[in-house]
Amino acid sequence: MLLTKDTSIYTLTTEYPFLIDSLATHNKSFEKLKNPLLRQTEGRVASVEKAAGMGNESVLSLLLFIAGEIMVNTGESVEIAPPAGKGAQVGVTKMPEQERLAALKEIIKDLHAGVEFSKLQDKFNKTVGDITPQEIAKLEQTLVNEGLPETEIKKMCHLHAALFQSALEEQQMPQVAPGHPVHTYLKENAQAKKLVAEIREVLGADKEPAESEWPFMLGRLNFLTQELAGIQTHYVRKENQLFPLLEKHDLSAPGKVMWEVHDDIRKKFRRTQEILADKNRLDGSAALHDLTDEVDEMIRKEENILLPMCLQLLTEEDWGRCRLGDDEIGYSFGITPEGTWTAATANPTETSARPGLVDLSTGQLPQEVVDAILCNLPVDVSFVGPDDRVAYYSDSAHRIFPRSAAVIGREVKNCHPSKSVHMVTEILEAFKRGDRDKAEFWLELGGKFIHIQYLALKNKQGTYLGCLEVGQDATHLRSLTGQRRLLEWE
Repeated sequence: MLLTKDTSIYTLTTEYPFLIDSLATHNKSFEKLKNPLLRQTEGRVASVEKAAGMGNESVLSLLLFIAGEIMVNTGESVEIAPPAGKGAQVGVTKMPEQERLAALKEIIKDLHAGVEFSKLQDKFNKTVGDITPQEIAKLEQTLVNEGLPETEIKKMCHLHAALFQSALEEQQMPQVAPGHPVHTYLKENAQAKKLVAEIREVLGADKEPAESEWPFMLGRLNFLTQELAGIQTHYVRKENQLFPLLEKHDLSAPGKVMWEVHDDIRKKFRRTQEILADKNRLDGSAALHDLTDEVDEMIRKEENILLPMCLQLLTEEDWGRCRLGDDEIGYSFGITPEGTWTAATANPTETSARPGLVDLSTGQLPQEVVDAILCNLPVDVSFVGPDDRVAYYSDSAHRIFPRSAAVIGREVKNCHPSKSVHMVTEILEAFKRGDRDKAEFWLELGGKFIHIQYLALKNKQGTYLGCLEVGQDATHLRSLTGQRRLLEWE
């Protein structure tokens, strides 16, 4: 939800009835809200800005109070659009880093404790004056290290952003060359901003589109929402690329907090698409406003905090690893890296071999761990080399078909009954020629549903390495219905 100085008091108290008593307790001038008739008359035309004037308090203070009440009572995320105001005060002497962090920590703790926002904003301007993205990251990490849950930081992160907004917006994003991971993130953000603007243009300024217009708007809104959902690949890259690199530099808190917000946005995408599918006009409009506000706010957090901090903190080797990993995960909106940027390191994925470890393309593991992994996969694995002889099988306790060590080195055609040998030979020849790269079969056996795949393995140059056979008892998988998510594990 987005709160602004123009938000209607009537709308707020209708959607969140608990605000009637909360506001009356907060400020005696608002006790008249308990009168239903006054809520229907004065309340309909009173904005937050007008109510703040009547209550003789600052608009931002009232916005922060309302946001806090909504979050505490509903758990919903609330974004605040602070009224235009002054940024950091000119002439403030910059304190040493440790003193600044101590002052910031005290301010944030007061904010979480419910101290009036305007007082904290004034204290921030007088004692800190400005702030860097790195300081925000260090602040979050310190608070987490001292026991403040990431969920609590996430709940208040919009208020943090409002507190630091003026100072952050005065800073400029460092320039990066085309092809650099940050350059690609910014291109994706630019497309997301365009889609958000288009959705808002279709919805119009009115939060409740006319019923007669809704059927004509719905198709376009469905299309734009589906397009905007592509930003989720952007989030996956952050989670699997940037956040692990920050952890290497002892900054885990920013990634953990932001990942939780990603998950909130993913839920909003699912909910919005479900509501639009039901063609619900009022709920659909509200869900789209909420979704676009959240996507917009995430872009601001990235461009004001996360990406500038990463550019300051990460090394050229880090960015080289990031660039290669980005290609593996993929990009949003069909955008791909442009330009010729390359990391200074010759091979970002290169790692020094350690004795006793098997050197794999994405890591190094002890041989016993590799063997344990293969034997504990919920499938049977066998490998036939390019000479058509059995070279390996996983010796697991759950094997579907019996195997023994005597099979190693045996011609694969001798491992099958004569009636099916010609088909095995034909599959292997098709693999070698490059005509096929997969053969798939399934059968009922002893009351079980067995799924079998033959896969052609090749190196990066396309040379045939052999055939991988994967067999699986899929009976249990076929019986599953509905869903059970990770958080539901017992």
